[in-house]
Amino acid sequence: MKRRQVVWLVGGFVLTIFIFVIAQQFIFSPASAEQLSREEAEQHVNERFAGEIKGIRETASHYEFEVELKTGVYRVAVEKQRGHVEQLTREEAYEYEDEVELQPETEVDENQSEEVEENEITEEMDEPTEEDEPTILSYDEITSIALNEQEGNVTELNLIDEDEPYYQLIIEDDEMVYEMMIDAYEGTVVSLQSEAKTPDTVVSEEEAVEIVLSEIEGDVTYVELREIEGSLYYFMTVILNEEEQAIAQVNAFSGEIHSVAWEEREEENDGEENEEEEE
Repeated sequence: MKRRQVVWLVGGFVLTIFIFVIAQQFIFSPASAEQLSREEAEQHVNERFAGEIKGIRETASHYEFEVELKTGVYRVAVEKQRGHVEQLTREEAYEYEDEVELQPETEVDENQSEEVEENEITEEMDEPTEEDEPTILSYDEITSIALNEQEGNVTELNLIDEDEPYYQLIIEDDEMVYEMMIDAYEGTVVSLQSEAKTPDTVVSEEEAVEIVLSEIEGDVTYVELREIEGSLYYFMTVILNEEEQAIAQVNAFSGEIHSVAWEEREEENDGEENEEEEE
């Protein structure tokens, strides 16, 4: 009998201790948990809202901040335990041309607070503007970039408007022709190619014949314009007599006789056949 009473007493004591521990978890834990300090709450608000804190009021469970933004004055309630923004209310509205309408006064839970921060105060965050959109460089800007890269005269400039637009330019100097492509947005030179310029002749074929006949007496039977190492020359056959002929070479730009070679003349029929074959 006494043993049963002892068991009941011990059991009751253990049960009392267990209930006391459980009660502490539910009753005393929130109060004893470390709360967000006033400075930490203020830093939390500053990180989320690009505005000026005008005032702070502390309650048992929240810090209430008065924050001035471009669109007006707002009351922001921050929970002490978790540091979440649980209420956002606009107290005073300002006229602002880019104002984005906020949601009406409402209480938001933990999940909704993030949405409020990201979507309802978008005017305080970095948003893409027209200035951030790429713009195509002007003709003057492209010309300046091109001539800094390659000296000469820009004779042709075209904008190729494709998925990735670019400018195509032709630049010439005394000896070369350059084809350049420049990115229309960045102004970077994408490619540069060059080739030797083939200039127009200064001396005509008739003038070249007259120059030769002024030095050599005979009949010109054949004339051909050839390019040799970037220069143009007239080659012509001059019949001197029945036995001799001369091959004259005339610079097509200066009109100077470059060379004259004397040789025996072939039969007329053979000469005519050769001329026809060359034609």
